Amino acid sequence: MSEPSRDTEETCAECGARPVAGMNCKDQLATILGWESADPELSLLHFYTIASFNLQHPAQFTDEAIRVLRGVFVEALDGTTPIETLSRRMGAKFEGEKPVLRPAGDRHPVQRAWDVTAADVFAGGRPDGAAYRVRRWATSVRAQMDPH
Repeated sequence: MSEPSRDTEETCAECGARPVAGMNCKDQLATILGWESADPELSLLHFYTIASFNLQHPAQFTDEAIRVLRGVFVEALDGTTPIETLSRRMGAKFEGEKPVLRPAGDRHPVQRAWDVTAADVFAGGRPDGAAYRVRRWATSVRAQMDPH
């Protein structure tokens, strides 16, 4: 009996994305981040890439970390505060021993249907146009974010 293709594996327990080209959403994110070194426009969107992914995969983070990330994400998208300032603010808020991640046993993923996920940005492994797709992803995440 042959092994099933990874493309037929279940969707992500949180974002609902299906594996693409044998890669789950975390693998796809890693590839997108790798594209940043060859694409200055995409590199400038690094915060949006990471924030969009993390907001779609909140189970690993404390409630406070997600709440703060939501606020910073909105400020960044609105252009009201430079990303460098927001990054410093996040770093100061969570420096030292303040936990950002939940203990592994306290992580309870809840699948949610998102209009755009890392799989849409990955686009089957096409780096061309990834910056546009990250902007679309971030805008979509903001539109679908929980209001609290």
